[in-house]
Amino acid sequence: MGRRHRALVATTLSGEYSIRRPKNRERTVRNGFYAEAVKLRTVFQFGPSMLLRVAVPAASSVVAGVVGLSVYRQLREGTVRTGLARPFLAIVATVAGLGVVHVGFHLVTPLATRLNGGTSLLVVLVPWLVFGARYVGFGRYVTRQRVVAGAAVVVVLVCVNALTVLVSEGQLDVVSEGTLDTLQTATSVVNLGLLLLVFALIGSAVVTTYRHDRLPTAQGIVVTLPVVGYLFAVQTTRPATPLANDVLVGGAFAVVAASLALGVTRYDVLAGVPATRRLGERAALTETDEAVLILDDRSRVVRVNELAEQTFGDVDTLADVTEHSIATLTERKTITCRTTTGRRQFEPSVLPLVDGHDETFGYTVTLFDVTDREIRRQRLAVLNRILRHNVRNELDVIRAHADGADLDPAVEGVDRIARISEEARRVQELMERSTTDRTETALDPLVEEVLAEVTTGTNADVTVALADVTVSVDRERCRYALRHLVENAVEHNDGASPRVVIRGEQTASDVRLVVADDGPGIPESERAVIEAGEEAPLEHATGLGLWGANWAVQTAGGSLSFGVSDLGGTAVTVTLPDRAADD
Repeated sequence: MGRRHRALVATTLSGEYSIRRPKNRERTVRNGFYAEAVKLRTVFQFGPSMLLRVAVPAASSVVAGVVGLSVYRQLREGTVRTGLARPFLAIVATVAGLGVVHVGFHLVTPLATRLNGGTSLLVVLVPWLVFGARYVGFGRYVTRQRVVAGAAVVVVLVCVNALTVLVSEGQLDVVSEGTLDTLQTATSVVNLGLLLLVFALIGSAVVTTYRHDRLPTAQGIVVTLPVVGYLFAVQTTRPATPLANDVLVGGAFAVVAASLALGVTRYDVLAGVPATRRLGERAALTETDEAVLILDDRSRVVRVNELAEQTFGDVDTLADVTEHSIATLTERKTITCRTTTGRRQFEPSVLPLVDGHDETFGYTVTLFDVTDREIRRQRLAVLNRILRHNVRNELDVIRAHADGADLDPAVEGVDRIARISEEARRVQELMERSTTDRTETALDPLVEEVLAEVTTGTNADVTVALADVTVSVDRERCRYALRHLVENAVEHNDGASPRVVIRGEQTASDVRLVVADDGPGIPESERAVIEAGEEAPLEHATGLGLWGANWAVQTAGGSLSFGVSDLGGTAVTVTLPDRAADD
């Protein structure tokens, strides 16, 4: 074929081709075959345009396929959340399929960029909306019927989009211009509604991730990129800028594939989700009068309500509040928690946060402060025992001696009853004092006052080592507790010269006061009763002293513990919170 009759082929950057017919019409058919061959050679010719049109989408499909296989394996192993993994797999499969279709279209038609641009966004919308809704905690709104309806709407929009492109380019002539305008108007309204939903979910994903204390904000951005990438490409491509279109569409495929890979390798979007926070807020009453902590499945604190923040301060895990785990919380009626005002008693209530696949991803823990109730219950039980047991015994003694006209023992019995009654009244008065009535108290002069009352007239050898220890407490309650501990160490010692050592130390978070003696020690039965916090008919303390001291210390936010002293007797340790250090 001569040069003169050879078809001249012009190839544009958009992939459109035009053939100038040869002057000799007898060779038109031959030249047509030649033009098609040149077009195919141009399509498969490697260059920048070829790289953007084919290589990048193809590579994105491969990346998406690898990510999909990895997520599928994790789903089979049960290491990812089913409700998130399934729509994520749908997103990955869609992106991989779009890349293949995009490459195939470019080998068939020069309109591939325009056809695939809107189609890519529409097709990826349904699985991404399902994933995004579950990611931020709106999974309850995702139903099978709504997913099917959304998919049907997308199919219609894709068909209308393809029809519009083909008609506008003169490839098809099946509808009139008026009908096409009507279809475009209708789809524009539907597209606007979809865009509003997409933008709302994009903002929610970023904001809820940002507000989550355990998740980086970048994770929320990565979650939105599969739809943002295609959306940006659709909104910026123009028919008059074919090269820019190739750059934008190729870049969109690359960004989407990279975001999918980052989501499962860097940020683990299938496990660490802000839905824990949103669903926890919904499960707990925000206006409750009790302390509420929302935990993830690793017992890390995600959020607390205002009362819990006031009660426990800044906490990161459940271990910062109590020594009990989630498992033991469900088995305990009351627990001891560390608060900003010291140790207090709480009744726990645990509510697991479960998604639609019965997978637990967090807990709502409600703590009811029952410190006053527990102290009151213990006090009433002990006072009841005192009245039923001790007083009854003393009255029996009075009755027996009165019958024998031996009045001296009867008088002693009456005196003991009077002392018991006075002690009970004193305990009642102390327990009814306000828990906020505290003053900075130096322990050294307070201990000297107590020793002057208790050791006068005795041969007790008392050593005091307190230095400049001070504590913010109710002075009267603290004095009552010290008096009974020292009195117990001195009076219940059969030695000729009881030895007592009182020492104290101030740590970074509390004040510890130890009263040690060389006596016979507190009976194990009495110690067990105080430590258990309740009495039984056959297991109870012999009086009110230890109970009163324990109540006074507990009300101040402290604790009472028993041990063996270096002197061979008992060492009672009083631990009080250092409120000055806390402030």
